[in-house]
Amino acid sequence: MIEIERHMGAINLNSLYTYKPEFNINRDFDQFWSSQRLQVEEATIKCDVTLREYPVKEVEVYDLFFQSWDETPIHGLLVKPAGKKEIPLIHHFHGYTGDRGLVADFIKWALLGSAVISFDIRGQGKSSDFARYPNGCRIPGWMTKGILELQNYYYVNVYKDIIAQIQWAETYLPYTRLGAMGASQGGGLALAAAGLYGNFDFLISDWPFLTHIEHALDIACSGPYMEIKQYLKVHDPQYKTFEQVMETLSYVDALHFCPAINIPVLMGIGLEDAVVPPTSAFAAFNALQTQEKSIEVYPQYIHEANPFHEEKRMAFIYKHIEKWR
Repeated sequence: MIEIERHMGAINLNSLYTYKPEFNINRDFDQFWSSQRLQVEEATIKCDVTLREYPVKEVEVYDLFFQSWDETPIHGLLVKPAGKKEIPLIHHFHGYTGDRGLVADFIKWALLGSAVISFDIRGQGKSSDFARYPNGCRIPGWMTKGILELQNYYYVNVYKDIIAQIQWAETYLPYTRLGAMGASQGGGLALAAAGLYGNFDFLISDWPFLTHIEHALDIACSGPYMEIKQYLKVHDPQYKTFEQVMETLSYVDALHFCPAINIPVLMGIGLEDAVVPPTSAFAAFNALQTQEKSIEVYPQYIHEANPFHEEKRMAFIYKHIEKWR
């Protein structure tokens, strides 16, 4: 194997494939998420589905207006092959500050024979956030909203939205197989979704944010992790609440959901990624329980779109759609 020394984290590539850090996980982790899932199951979930006129007749396009477990309105998009009913369904999760995407982003998956559903993350895209966060701050972004109150932390609420959306899709869309995919924030959410829900059949998680968080905070040089560093600098310069902050983050760390994932997985990472350090991505990859997994490494790529990896994503999806036809 080629030795590559120049990348974030200062660990050579051979060492990355064996990097398995200890988990910073609380004993009530599973109990906490079981209670959150039960709360979602007991809530009233609604979704308005509106057919959209679209010039490409090979696909059907629907706008979704989703009322989540706390009545937060969330915008979504469904793209599927025209006239097809029982087909694979892929849940797509977007990156930080992004949105549900455009129809053109998903036509290729429809042409491969799969439906794709994509929702704005609450507070991002065009979606609102009805949660009330007690600790306000001057730091822009979402990483620190409710950071001192686990039950109402921003990403706890996001994960509960995902549970609600998957449950709604199960009843509304008669799919044959279920997949998840995303990059950056979306990559972390895809891992969390698969670990939380357990009904997925295949997964793509590229340069996943929200993995091995405490370690990533020490190494990342840019991106959303900087919000937490700036929050502590401004609001807690002596780090008196640091342990509390880390405890909250441990419940949403996608790394901690990876041992529950035993399905085919494709991952990708750039070795110059300063937002998602390669060590954090490999920690998640090495914690996956599946034997059918691969991680594509791009030595000179940073945290950016990668057209070469997009080809590998398409091949992976096609393989896992075709084998179940």
